[in-house]
Amino acid sequence: MRIALCALVSVAACGGQAAKPDAAPTDGFDRSMLLDHLANQVLLPLQTRFATVAALLPPAIAAYCDALDRGQPDATLETARAAWGDTVDAWQAADALLVGPAAMDSRAIRDRIYAWPLLSSCGLDRDTASSFADPASYDASTRLVNVRSLAAIEYLLYTTQTAHTCATSPAGWDALGADLPRARCRLARVIAADVATNAAALATAWRPDGGNYVAALARAGQSGSSITTAQEGVNRVSDAMFYVDRMVKDMKLAEAAGIAVNACGTVGAPCEREVELRYADRATPAIRINLGALREAFTGVTPAASGPGFDDFLSALGHPEVAERMLGNLDAAVAAANALPDSFLAALATDYDKVVATHRAISVFTDDLKTQFLALLALEIPDDVATDND
Repeated sequence: MRIALCALVSVAACGGQAAKPDAAPTDGFDRSMLLDHLANQVLLPLQTRFATVAALLPPAIAAYCDALDRGQPDATLETARAAWGDTVDAWQAADALLVGPAAMDSRAIRDRIYAWPLLSSCGLDRDTASSFADPASYDASTRLVNVRSLAAIEYLLYTTQTAHTCATSPAGWDALGADLPRARCRLARVIAADVATNAAALATAWRPDGGNYVAALARAGQSGSSITTAQEGVNRVSDAMFYVDRMVKDMKLAEAAGIAVNACGTVGAPCEREVELRYADRATPAIRINLGALREAFTGVTPAASGPGFDDFLSALGHPEVAERMLGNLDAAVAAANALPDSFLAALATDYDKVVATHRAISVFTDDLKTQFLALLALEIPDDVATDND
């Protein structure tokens, strides 16, 4: 697939989101310094790393497909799975801080890269059969997001069942027979190339030699940036941080564990259908990575750099106790996630209390995030986040 890259870059450069009024008090805090650090040292590296890792996925899957064609897959499946895991891990960090191009247009680029929770196993079964029978008829760029993205590749690389998941047998399915692994691999290879293309386009939209969204965010409120005020730039990063509330706390933990209403209709009992990355059983690492990325934005501290973060913002406005409390609560949530078994499915089955404890620990942090944090920094809550303190 070839993306209309110039269109994506143009949207990125112009900001792509309506500016909110500057409600910041005259407090002397240097929001531009905060934005410059977060844009250049936290957010841009996430996009660059993801594009780099995503580019390695198609050849890893291609090697597995070639080995299948020779009848000697050997270790190539595990190599392909490892490349997919590295790509998913890199995306989990970027997804936890979705600012700019990937957040625009109802997160269209994000969903092409990683559409979870949208996934149609039946749709993938249909595409497996039809694309194997007629490869030229398949174009990943025209497919719905629930049958593309890293989520689709997970299903294709990890499912071992030979039965389809549709109500009726997809055309050509029964004819696949022993060729089913080859058909799944070939579809995964094409989807991986589509993901890598989107990853490269997203990184280009951020880079100074591309769409330069990094400068638009870093220089918000200054000449050359269409983001009207520095406060609005800060609010965009703040909006992204609410991923921990709606996606990690509510979906990855509460719905999967039956703490909240879910697709299974269970209360106080797990719902495997709601578990993220359940075919590869990588939900626990995903949660840990999400929280780690959030901590980098909150503190401004990464393995490679240290600068102003939101804790410094709170302290500068005279609320160091809130900054310390929130950081302590965030670290407690990180510790709770680290205490989960690496297998999230095992955690639901045998360490359910640890899942509940992780949910509770994150809730303590997000209670402040949705109240004190927003009020003290004069920020607005994202439209799609509940205001209750569940």
